[in-house]
Amino acid sequence: MTSSSSILPSTTAVVPKANVETNSTKTKQYLCLFSVITAGLLDDDMGSDEQEIIEMICLIIDVDQRQRVALHRQYIRPLLVEHLTDESKQTSGIDENLLFSSETDLDDALVKFDKFLQERYLHPDFDINFTLICENCLPLRQCLHPESVKKSTISLPKYYWSYFDMRHEFEHMYTTTECHNLKTMLEKLSIAPVDEIDYCMQNVRNMELIVYQMLKDGYRFEKPESIMLHLQQGLCSLEDNIEESTVVRARGLPWQCTDQDVAKFFRGLDIEKGGVALCLSSQGRRNGEALIRFTTAEHRELALRRHKHHIGQRYIEVYKSTGRDFLNVAGGSNSEAQAFLQRDGQVIIRMRGLPFDATARDVIEFFTRGDIPTYVVDGEEGVLFVHYPDGRSTGDAFVMVKSENDATDALLKHKEIMGTRYIELFRSTTAEVQQVFRRSQDPKNFQTSLKDIPFAPLPILPPEMLTGGNKKDCIRVRNLPVECGIEQILEFLGMHSQHILAQGVHMVYNAHGQPSGEAFIQMDSEAASFNTAMHKNNKYMFFNGKKKYIEILQCSGEDMNHILLGLVPSNLIPHNVQRQPMYSSHRAAPLVPISSIPPQMLSQTMPISLAAASSQTATISNGSLPQPTTTSASTVNSPMTTAAMNGLHPNATYYPMQVFYYPTPPISPSIYLQTGHMHPGPVTLVLRGDNGQY
Repeated sequence: MTSSSSILPSTTAVVPKANVETNSTKTKQYLCLFSVITAGLLDDDMGSDEQEIIEMICLIIDVDQRQRVALHRQYIRPLLVEHLTDESKQTSGIDENLLFSSETDLDDALVKFDKFLQERYLHPDFDINFTLICENCLPLRQCLHPESVKKSTISLPKYYWSYFDMRHEFEHMYTTTECHNLKTMLEKLSIAPVDEIDYCMQNVRNMELIVYQMLKDGYRFEKPESIMLHLQQGLCSLEDNIEESTVVRARGLPWQCTDQDVAKFFRGLDIEKGGVALCLSSQGRRNGEALIRFTTAEHRELALRRHKHHIGQRYIEVYKSTGRDFLNVAGGSNSEAQAFLQRDGQVIIRMRGLPFDATARDVIEFFTRGDIPTYVVDGEEGVLFVHYPDGRSTGDAFVMVKSENDATDALLKHKEIMGTRYIELFRSTTAEVQQVFRRSQDPKNFQTSLKDIPFAPLPILPPEMLTGGNKKDCIRVRNLPVECGIEQILEFLGMHSQHILAQGVHMVYNAHGQPSGEAFIQMDSEAASFNTAMHKNNKYMFFNGKKKYIEILQCSGEDMNHILLGLVPSNLIPHNVQRQPMYSSHRAAPLVPISSIPPQMLSQTMPISLAAASSQTATISNGSLPQPTTTSASTVNSPMTTAAMNGLHPNATYYPMQVFYYPTPPISPSIYLQTGHMHPGPVTLVLRGDNGQY
């Protein structure tokens, strides 16, 4: 048998055309033996290295006549590869000169083949049974479909969405599980393989011999496998039983990534209904991770081969996960959320930043106003608000719209104003709805306001609660809007927030428990704090529809302590500025001058010099401060003197401090700051006086 490698790959090789019975009452069946090769790995690893398709061959046979009808072969010029490796050229048998002289890209190749079928009346539009058949699933699921998502500007024709997997058909016909490739199939049938230089052509011709033998033995190709076209929404209950070997975790997703974007990344693989669950951080924002549940363990294994494949310029990490992990994110039992998710809508939209007194009518008016009104499914009844266990609104809500076009129009209203607040809009998923509702009802995530915290006098704030040292690995943030929270600070810092230490954000409050507009943030290095200050100092923060410039100064841990504890010298504090005392946010014990505090009450790390004695004295009541065990009540009630403290403001006055836990961004997307997983050291809510700022 002569080699077909001599056929010019950029043209079409056609054998004498069969008489296609376009008007026959019996539907003609044609099988298209489909094979591709890439510029990288071949055989069982094909597609796992994300390399481009460089050759595509389609050999069409008439099932009834058991003969070849046409052969279409073409080289596809790669866009990202300038030359082939010697190993690739040797394995594939590709003529590199012909490949890089071709002007055909992937879109052109798809259009040419479709036109080829039309000209020969082999196209499915002519009411014939035309189905692809491949050696395995890799040419379509791991090569063509993923690459078409990244490159193609046209939709794949419908005949690329179903196919026969020759391995499965062969196993079904001959009841064997030992034939995993063409070589073992040929050996099973005692057929000599084709001697062919070109790897792709060799595969197609060997497949042809096997198909002819299967047809001769009476096999009928009747039930092709389908490839998932669109991700479908679905509900997941906490009681569902999920197979452990079908779930993966994707990490490193863009923050604006939707469930549809995740499905596109895994295009070619079949995902269960509602099988994409985007993970949320402790602040309720997407953290760049998702859990994906596939229909079979085989598809999960194929998904793992896409480890470090790309979405745009970002590589995505893919790891094994468990069914329990998926349920923890996507599962839910809230009846209100379940009823909402069963409404007749196609796209879910999440609203964030709503006024706490917003009503369903306000939400409907928000979407219907303007030149491009959008109508919510079921009107006011279709608005789902999220509440804390005590009934207070979280500022989140979900709505549903009928179509993708409606969703596009609705998202144009992102950051428009409702009342005095701008509203954020995002595409959402059924899993996110369940996750948000479950978290809002979890007592561990329930945050009370300052006024709800009962006063309980605490000991003086020890300096070791804060950082120390001369390394300038901290930043001081000033001029923040008083309503601004930690999540707004993180959003303002952008990519620099990834360098914040766990529990490293310290908000500064005044004597009335109100935000002072300042914060201190601990970074993981001096370079990180320097870059943050350089890029973000005097930049504008947009908050509640207004913009305000923010000051960011690099400082050290010692500088931060000096300011917060009233110590000097500090290169951040002008010498002519009178330092201010620090106060508690609630009722407190009587004033206590710092000079009158017994040394036993102060931490060894506080910069104190015992060289000279101070002449200042004060009387301290029994209940004003915790008493050292070595000191009697009479001693405490008597006048006392303490050592002079270098640089310490002599009239700095301390009150018992309130300590609160605050969430800060995780060091990596895989860390969740939930109860039981927080930084072991306490995090302080630092309180400052009313008058002036340093």
